[in-house]
Amino acid sequence: MVECSPLVDPAIVKSSSEPILNKSQDSFADHLANERTFLAWIRTGLGIFAFGCAIARFGGSDNIQKTFKNSFHEMKPIISGLVLITAGISILFYSIYRYYRINQHIIQRDFTELSRIHEPIIAIIVLLLCMFAILIIFVIL
Repeated sequence: MVECSPLVDPAIVKSSSEPILNKSQDSFADHLANERTFLAWIRTGLGIFAFGCAIARFGGSDNIQKTFKNSFHEMKPIISGLVLITAGISILFYSIYRYYRINQHIIQRDFTELSRIHEPIIAIIVLLLCMFAILIIFVIL
């Protein structure tokens, strides 16, 4: 055992042969990591949603009925904002689904299927497609 000073709690000091984390602490760390990832997905979804609201609000006309009667040029910010709002809401729903699914895998201690998850890649591709759609709306149309 390691000598302790009076300032160090002896319960904190571990011998080299004793494992630092047991199974319950390891599971707790997994749950906390899953929660941090969930909060990052939520933050991203809310950011995209807010950006879409800003584009739709400040880029469009104040009078929606006039905008619908006018040219497509005035509708571009509104359409782009709606695309981003839809993407943000989709990310929010996906993050909730992903959190609970991974939480069940952590509880069951089954990590074999988690190594084959391609959903974050699919989410990134969908987000890039949304950005590409907005680019097409502003540049080509």
